[in-house]
Amino acid sequence: MSTQVSNEKPTLSGVRIPKYEPEAFRDSLFQLIENVDPTDYTKFSSILDTAGNTLDYRRYGDSFFELLVTGGLLAPGGIINDDEEYGKYPFSLFAMATGADALAGARRWGGLILKLTRRYKYLERTFSESLVHILKSIHRYTEEENKKLAVGVGVLVGEGFFTLEPLKTLQEDHLTKEGVALRFLTDMLQVYLLDNNIKQLHKLLSKAKIPSLVEFFPPNKRDDDCFARHFEAEDMPQLIELHVAKQASLHRSGFVQGVSAILRDAREEESDEDEAEDREEMVQAANLKVAKAAKAAMRANKWEQHQAVTLVWDGIMNAVHWSFKSEQIEAQALRQISRHSPVLEMLTTEPKSEISLLKHVQTYAYNEPRLTKHFGRIVLELYNTDVLSDSAIIFWATKGAKPEGKSGFLKQTEALVRNLEALESDSEDGE
Repeated sequence: MSTQVSNEKPTLSGVRIPKYEPEAFRDSLFQLIENVDPTDYTKFSSILDTAGNTLDYRRYGDSFFELLVTGGLLAPGGIINDDEEYGKYPFSLFAMATGADALAGARRWGGLILKLTRRYKYLERTFSESLVHILKSIHRYTEEENKKLAVGVGVLVGEGFFTLEPLKTLQEDHLTKEGVALRFLTDMLQVYLLDNNIKQLHKLLSKAKIPSLVEFFPPNKRDDDCFARHFEAEDMPQLIELHVAKQASLHRSGFVQGVSAILRDAREEESDEDEAEDREEMVQAANLKVAKAAKAAMRANKWEQHQAVTLVWDGIMNAVHWSFKSEQIEAQALRQISRHSPVLEMLTTEPKSEISLLKHVQTYAYNEPRLTKHFGRIVLELYNTDVLSDSAIIFWATKGAKPEGKSGFLKQTEALVRNLEALESDSEDGE
């Protein structure tokens, strides 16, 4: 008996799949406020608060936010489609943030958004995702509409509702090349900084992984000079200061990484089969490279010796492949100092540089648990290799130690300091 295999695919017979109809959702919202005074924000807010029981906010969240921002629905290409019968939604950002009282209107709008999302928590994520879609089309909006949008976003970022993550979409080429992204960013930040400080902005930028606002500038204007001139003209000097500080931080971290790379590469070139003299030559060559890099960086960044030596220390220590065995840590640290002490010695020819280095080593050991208990031996090694003088160590112990781990570190160096003070006393008696 033959068996026939059916090739028919399963169907959803009898299952009704609801159509996605954002226009119908929009019409429903208009009908709800048909008899509401456009200035009665309290009544409107109450209507939206209860409408979520009958309207599908979850399904139409994107369309909902488009209406609340632009007053219409976004068509492909970023065109705003207002309702043919009702026009623009009267309680949208574009309708409320008008005239001389635009900021006050944007704040009222922001209050509506915050109240709505407190009731319907799931809308927070939906609105944040929808903002990205809206921002991608700012080149399609008028200057006035973009100004309103920037003010509204600035209000909600200032309230902690939005992060700066959605703004990364403004870095797309079609938005930066004509300066549209920069104008929007500037307007938004002006509103944000009315109620927030530059430190808070720095935290937001770091959290959103936006290393520099320069990326929002047109490609041919992404330099420090254009950055400064733009924000000087906008009377926003705090952004220039932040940029300078961030650039300086990038230069410091880049230099530290460069020093570590030089020393790691040199270490990898060494072999167990190399003669001691060959290894010593490799170490000297690496130290020479670091010394040249340090001098070049000092000239380029106008660093003083006491600033450069702490960065070189970080680069030297960051180049160590630390052992998982705690009993080997001290030997590794001391060996690294011994190998590269000539570079540190070159950068500690001034008392200020010695004290700066010793304070930095203290902080480094405090923040690096694997080195905390070896601080005393590290200081001794720096003394034995002529990086630190006896007077610098005594000054640090009596007047210059930082608060971090002070009592423990003073105890570790107590015997060394006592011996140095005795030597200094003997020297004075001999004179």
